[in-house]
Amino acid sequence: MKHDFIDKYSSLDSVLHRVDPRVKLLLSFCFLVLITATYNIKVFALYLVVVAALLVTSKVPFHFYFKKLAVVTPLALLIAFFMFLSYLIEAGVEFSIAALPGYYPFLYTIALLVSKIYLSILVLTLLVSCTSFNSLLWSLRKYKFPVIVTTLSKLVYTYVFVFIDELHRTLRAYKSRTPVLRVSRVKVYGNIAAGIFLRSMDRSDLIYRAMISRGFTGDFPEGNSHRLKRIDIFAVLFFFSILIAARLIWKM
Repeated sequence: MKHDFIDKYSSLDSVLHRVDPRVKLLLSFCFLVLITATYNIKVFALYLVVVAALLVTSKVPFHFYFKKLAVVTPLALLIAFFMFLSYLIEAGVEFSIAALPGYYPFLYTIALLVSKIYLSILVLTLLVSCTSFNSLLWSLRKYKFPVIVTTLSKLVYTYVFVFIDELHRTLRAYKSRTPVLRVSRVKVYGNIAAGIFLRSMDRSDLIYRAMISRGFTGDFPEGNSHRLKRIDIFAVLFFFSILIAARLIWKM
């Protein structure tokens, strides 16, 4: 079965892929905080240039990023619409094209909000695309994140594909036995859902027994350890250069 793994491009070879996962996780979090705390629209032009340069450096296909932005676009537009609608209601004014210049302060706020949403999604997608899921969990453990959370995240990420496999198999069997298009009933879909659930439980139990037989004790080994390299220092210096540039643009 083919699956759409969130880290399917983490095996590529680029400058960003070679940065230590702990450094990428920390800098991404700091960048998100910086984006959230910024309310000067001029600084977002700098952020956009930086993120665009990182996207090119990552060697990840651009359509992958566009898909993520397309998913969040309806939510961003919906939030912007309701914010503007609440502004009109609270101000007690009617919408008109001629009065658009008067809405500039509030439209400025909406533009900031949408920019923050898009840039945050791009930063998170870039982090996940250039770092394997196991490396992210390893980084969280190094930052003293609760072990139970990282272990459960690993198990959920592993077993969700077992459920997807059973879903594909069951739907394929259903289509092969009903080649003629018919009006399906709720009972049929209920039986299919129950069958998928039971078969997924049986298969996950077999996988868990196999893990126990191979010495699984409730925790995952760390695997390959990472060491800080010269490129990690350059990444930190690059982030501080962004801070300095943003500060200078802010004062302009």
